[in-house]
Amino acid sequence: AHRTSPTNIGMYLLATCCAREFGWIDTTALLARLAATLDTVDRMQKHRGHLFNWYDTQTLRPLPPDYVSSVDSGNLAGHLVAVAEACRAFAAEAGCLPPEQTALHTLAQRCDALHSGMDFSGLYDPKRHLFHIGLRVEENMLDASYYDLLASESRLLSFLAIAKGDVPRRHWMALGRPFLLVGSRPGLKSWSGSMFEYLMPPLGMSGPAPGLLQ
Repeated sequence: AHRTSPTNIGMYLLATCCAREFGWIDTTALLARLAATLDTVDRMQKHRGHLFNWYDTQTLRPLPPDYVSSVDSGNLAGHLVAVAEACRAFAAEAGCLPPEQTALHTLAQRCDALHSGMDFSGLYDPKRHLFHIGLRVEENMLDASYYDLLASESRLLSFLAIAKGDVPRRHWMALGRPFLLVGSRPGLKSWSGSMFEYLMPPLGMSGPAPGLLQ
């Protein structure tokens, strides 16, 4: 299908860095792939720094309706942070040539700028201290539903938005933590129990192990 999303783009950037870490591609290939992707992202229409939920990969136009997904933006932002740090780590490696070091630092700065440009405050409900599922841009209307559980694919969004200063720290404590037992082992409930809800956030953030989310 000729479409992609902010999560898909972030995952590609992260996978490219992982490929370089495992030695499957070299630094030259890493630089080419990251630069090409960021060049394309720069050309894509955005709303307050956020990419829309879906794009046509042949025209780069947003697929209607124009929609900003809170969790998709959080995933992309988190992966941009990880990619920026990976680029800096690669630049510091012994044997990295000066031109490659310069190019990696430039890519890291570009990732930082994209991440910093995302304003998450407009997706947040300051009365309920929770994130809306998303924003219907043409109607300028926030969804009536919320991400309200800690064991959710939106946990990276919450963590990052607090770290950026876009939302207050009390948001973290507003996230629900219903307990359950898996056999004799305690854990936290998600809405559907899907692997996506439990395994997506750890790709971009670490947590205590063992823990209720492990």
